[in-house]
Amino acid sequence: MDRVAAAMICRLPEECVAHAIAMTTPGDACHSSAVSPAFRAAADSDAVWDRFLPRDYAAVLARADDHEDDAGGGREYSKKELFTRLCSSPVLLDGGTMSFGLERRSGAKCWMLSARALNIVWGDDPACWNWTANLPGSRFPEVAELVDVCWLEITGKLQLSLLTPKTTYAAYLVFAISDDSYGLECNIGILPPKATTTIILPSSGATNTHKPPTSTEHTICLQHLQGEEEAAAHRRRQEYVRWPRNKYYGMMRKKVTREADHDIKCPRRRAGDDDDDDDGRWLEVELGEFVVGGEDEEEPLLGVLEVCVKEVECRRWKRGLIVQGIDIRPKHTLAVAS
Repeated sequence: MDRVAAAMICRLPEECVAHAIAMTTPGDACHSSAVSPAFRAAADSDAVWDRFLPRDYAAVLARADDHEDDAGGGREYSKKELFTRLCSSPVLLDGGTMSFGLERRSGAKCWMLSARALNIVWGDDPACWNWTANLPGSRFPEVAELVDVCWLEITGKLQLSLLTPKTTYAAYLVFAISDDSYGLECNIGILPPKATTTIILPSSGATNTHKPPTSTEHTICLQHLQGEEEAAAHRRRQEYVRWPRNKYYGMMRKKVTREADHDIKCPRRRAGDDDDDDDGRWLEVELGEFVVGGEDEEEPLLGVLEVCVKEVECRRWKRGLIVQGIDIRPKHTLAVAS
């Protein structure tokens, strides 16, 4: 752009510049503020950042636990400041059972369901699960810690209308492993858990016909035995010896072959989005990705997202899984350490 063209653009009314910037992305708006003082004023205006905030953000923030919190209605923030705060500090809602934030690049909604918001099989039995308060690094006031079970099943649900249309999302189990854990390792001879993400749409039309749910499934690993070498082992064809459970077979052994699993999802360290997570204890594993349809937020998509972690055949007793929740965010978000 030559100097004459730049000078002519800078002579445009601020409202026109703001309207043009509002048609871009939050990242572009931040970059445009460096063009000139006139662009900076337009790029920082409420008219621009009101377009980047979700239409229902006020209704969502009305559910915030701490209404004196800056994002929950205490101090009067500009729209840009509010957007930035929701990107860096998700707000707790509904008694600390879920959190709401925004993805910085696109402004898409990000949600996280706490362990309390999940359906955990035997979660109310203190012999199977403990509920621990104020664990360092946790976003929520409580986490669930596995005491002793032989069957692991965790399910979370979220209304699709809460998500941003025309966005590819992914769901992640956020967890830690205690020092006294057992039974969670991805041994070659043990079938790993399955993770599924299912979108259930309501009935449609006068015929009241139900649309078939769309679902994805893959295996996940919760704990490696020896670092990243174990991840590579999942992707090789394995043969191992199995002892049948039936006591009448005595010491009879059975040779079993497990085919290579190239789609298995392995855990990674979460980035330090929580100030107290100095020791990097929190991990996440992708449970699946899905696409939210719809055209815009005027007509939110009806339906339910269901995310499930479930063991298929294993009856191995296990201990030490600490569940913080399930994080649902746009797929391109880089929220893990490299």
